[in-house]
Amino acid sequence: MPESVQIKVYGRCRPLTQDEADKGFKTVVKCSGDKMLIESGGKEHSFSFDGAFSSDAKVKNEQIYKERCEPFLQRAMEGFNVSIIAMGATNAGKTYLMSGTDSDPGIAPCFIRNLYQAIGERSNKEFFISVSYLEVLDEKMSDLLNPHVNQMKIRQHPHKGIFIEGLSEIVVHNWEEMSQLYEQGTRVKKLGARDIKANQARAHSVFTITIEQRTRQSSKVGVRSVVCLADLAMGEVVGTSDPHAVAGLQGLMNVLSALGGPKKGSNVPFRDSAITRVLQDSFGGNAVTLMFAVVSPVDKVHKESLTTLQYASYAKSAKNHVKANMDETAEIIADLRDEIAKLRDKIASTSTPSRDDVQKLEDLVQDLQIAKMSTWAEREKLSKKVEEERKVNLANKGILDWVTDNMKKGNRELQEKMLILQKEKDVLTAQYSEKRSNVDGLNEEVQRKIAEYSKYQDSGKLTDSETKKRVTAIHEIKEKLKKESEILKQIKSQLKDVAEKQKEERDEAKSQMSAMKGNTELRQQVEKEERLKVEKENRAMIADEMEKMKTEFETEKSHIQLKLTENKTYSAQEVSHLEVQLAEMKLEKPVTTMKIHLMEQEKERLVKELDDVYQVHKDELEFQRLRHLETFRAYREMFEEQKAALDQRYRQLLEDAIQDAVFLSSRNSELLEENQSLRQQNAEMKDSITKLGGRLPSQTV
Repeated sequence: MPESVQIKVYGRCRPLTQDEADKGFKTVVKCSGDKMLIESGGKEHSFSFDGAFSSDAKVKNEQIYKERCEPFLQRAMEGFNVSIIAMGATNAGKTYLMSGTDSDPGIAPCFIRNLYQAIGERSNKEFFISVSYLEVLDEKMSDLLNPHVNQMKIRQHPHKGIFIEGLSEIVVHNWEEMSQLYEQGTRVKKLGARDIKANQARAHSVFTITIEQRTRQSSKVGVRSVVCLADLAMGEVVGTSDPHAVAGLQGLMNVLSALGGPKKGSNVPFRDSAITRVLQDSFGGNAVTLMFAVVSPVDKVHKESLTTLQYASYAKSAKNHVKANMDETAEIIADLRDEIAKLRDKIASTSTPSRDDVQKLEDLVQDLQIAKMSTWAEREKLSKKVEEERKVNLANKGILDWVTDNMKKGNRELQEKMLILQKEKDVLTAQYSEKRSNVDGLNEEVQRKIAEYSKYQDSGKLTDSETKKRVTAIHEIKEKLKKESEILKQIKSQLKDVAEKQKEERDEAKSQMSAMKGNTELRQQVEKEERLKVEKENRAMIADEMEKMKTEFETEKSHIQLKLTENKTYSAQEVSHLEVQLAEMKLEKPVTTMKIHLMEQEKERLVKELDDVYQVHKDELEFQRLRHLETFRAYREMFEEQKAALDQRYRQLLEDAIQDAVFLSSRNSELLEENQSLRQQNAEMKDSITKLGGRLPSQTV
C-alpha cells in the first residue's frame, strides 16, 4: 500500500562572495532555527521549513549532505524513487550546492560516492546502474551526455512510468565512471545557448540515476529505483516574450501553487511545461522528495529570493504517495506476450475485426518492444552504441577534448615512469624501515647490555673473565650495529638517487605543461601533487635526520656509559664545556620551533594565493574557451549557410543545364525525324521521275 510522505524542504542562504563584500552589498536574508527571514519591500517576511542553513561560510556542502541527504540514499537502496532538488534564481548558489568543488564537493558527487559504498556493502546482490542527463531550456530538451539533434518526446508507459524517448542512457560500473559522466555533462551544459546568462537564468537540468538490484542466485523479484538530482531555475521571465521561455519558468510555479499555494485543490497543470512533466513523480507522485530553496543574501535580488522562498513553502504543503518499485520486467514480458497471442487469435477468428481490437494489439506490441528493451542485456548493448555516437557528436561540435579532458599519450607515458619510480621508492622505503628497526633493536640491546654490565660492576660480583666476556659481547653488538648502520646509509643513498630521478621526471612534466592545451585543472593538479611530494620528501628527510641524530645520540650515550663503567672520569673543564653546549641547544630549540611555525604559516599563505590565482585563471580561461567555441560555432553556421547557398546555386545551374540538354535532345530528335521525312519524300520523287522517263510530272493549275 502506498505510503503518504510530505516533501521535505530546507532553506539555504549562500555566503556573500568576496566581490559582494568588497562592494558593500547589504544582507537581507537571515536564518533563525527552522525559519528563513527576508526583508523585501520594506517588510520582513518569515518562512518556516524543515530546516535552514545560514550564510555562514563554515557550513559546507558535505555537512548538508550528511545531515539531510544521506537518509534518502537508504530509501533509494530499498527500491523507492528519490528526488533531490535545488531550486533558486541565477547566482543563488544552487549549482554550487549540487556540484560543489574539489575542496567542497556538492550533493551530487557525495551521493554518487556513497551510492557505490552502499553497493559494496551488499555483496549478496547484483546491481545494474545507468544514468542520463537532461537540460530543459525554453521547453526545448537537450541531451547533455550525448548532444544529438534528434527529437525527444516525453512519454508515459504503464509499467516504466514517465520517460523521455530519445534521451541517451549510459550504463556505469563504478563511481569513477558516474562522476566522470556527471562532470562531462555539466561541461556540455555550459554551452547550452549563445546567451550564457539567459541560459543560466532559464535552464533546468536533471541528472537521473536508475538503480536496479536483485539477489544473487535467487528467483525473487528485484527492486528498481530512480534518483533525480535536479537543478531548477526560479524567478520571473525577463528580457523575452517567447511563450516557450515563459512556460519553462511559469509552469513550475503554477504546479507548486496548485500543490500547496493559493490554487491548492485545483487540477495540477503538470502538462503545462516539460520540466514539470518530467518531474511529475517528484511533486505529488511516487517519489520521496527533498527540496533546497537556495537564495542569495544580497539586497539587490531580494525579489527573486522572496519568490523562491514563497514557492518552496508551497512545496512543503504537498504530499507524495510512494511505494517500493518491483522490477518485474520478465513477468511483464511474459504477460504481454500472452495478451498479444490471445488478441491475435481473437482477431484471426473473425472476418471483420473491430478497430478497437486492432488498436489495442498495436499498443500491446509497442509496450512489449519497450519492455524487451528494458532488460539488462539489451540496455548494455544500447549503452555501448550510445557511447560511440556520443564521441562522434561531441567531435562534430568541436568539444570532444574539452569535455572529456583527454590526456596526451606523452603525458600517460610520463605518468607510467613516475609510477615505476614511486614503486621502486616504496620498496626501498620498506627496506629502510626494516633496517631502521634492526638498528633501533641493536641500540636497545647495547643499552641493556651496558646497563647489566654497570649493575654487576657496581655490585663487585663480576670476575675478570666475566667482565671480559660481557665487554666482548658489547663490542660484538656494536660491530653488528656498525654494519647495519652502513647498510642503512646505502639504502638511504639509493633513496636519494630515486628522489633525484623523480625530480628530473617532474621537471620534464613541467616542460610539457605547455602541451596541455591550457588545461588549468590538469596543471594545477600536477603542481599540487608535486608540492605535496616535495613536502612529503622534506618531511621524510627531516625524520631521517632526526633518526640519525637519535642514533648518534644513543651511540654516544653508550660510549659514555661504557667509559663510566670503566671508571673513566671527566675533568671540570670538559663538564663545563658540555654544559655550555647543552645550554646553547636549549636556547636554539624555541627559536627553531618559532621558525618552523612561521614557515608553516607562510606555506599556507602561499598555497592559498596559488589556489586563488589558479581559480581566477581557470575562470578566465573557461570564459575564453566558451567564447572561442561560440565563435567557432558561429563561423561553422555561416560556413554551412554559404555552403547551402552554393549548393542551391549549383543545383539550380545543374537543373537549367539538364533542361537545356533535354530541350536540345528533343529538338535534335525532331530534326532527325524531319530529315528522315524529307529523305523519304526525296526518294519517292526520284522514283516518280524515273517512271516518267526523266520528265517532271505535270502540275495542275
